[in-house]
Amino acid sequence: MQWRHVAARLLGWVTTVPYRWSPNVHLGARLLGNGRLRISGPGRVELGADVNAWSHAEVNRLITTRPEAVIRIGRHVRLNGCTIVAAERVEVGADCVLGSCELRDHLPYSDSPVDRRRPGRAQPVVIEDNVWIGGQVSILPGVRIGRDTVVGIHAVVFDDIPPGVIVGGNPARVLRQLDSGASGDNRGE
Repeated sequence: MQWRHVAARLLGWVTTVPYRWSPNVHLGARLLGNGRLRISGPGRVELGADVNAWSHAEVNRLITTRPEAVIRIGRHVRLNGCTIVAAERVEVGADCVLGSCELRDHLPYSDSPVDRRRPGRAQPVVIEDNVWIGGQVSILPGVRIGRDTVVGIHAVVFDDIPPGVIVGGNPARVLRQLDSGASGDNRGE
């Protein structure tokens, strides 16, 4: 193992010591980090094994707003400056890559003009396995993103996204289906 990898694991462990004492935080084995992971709030946060939270610019923020809230991050997930806010539940599957995006299971305001100053209703957000979410992407409450999907930069996702597609835009829409074939480029055959 390279010395840099060992150093990143050690730094990931050292910089998360305060969270390791919390009964509401579970950090999986072999966390990579550089001190840019912030976990706050009264709810539960669970990170699977081999999570890479080494952020190059923005801080990774995992925020629960209620005691019953859960943020669950799967194994081998790469967090690079993302913000995840949960009042109920946000789940990120295994092998995902999250750029400087924002995932929220509730909005800080209500849809109703009468209750505008109150938070919106919580609706779980589920990101299935092997999803890549680019920078400055917003995933809104109640959204499920299907496995093997790519969400392009600056997209705003209001509705569920099927598996195996590339989406982009505001509102996000399917741009094309991903090739479901095995590895390798089959052009010219």
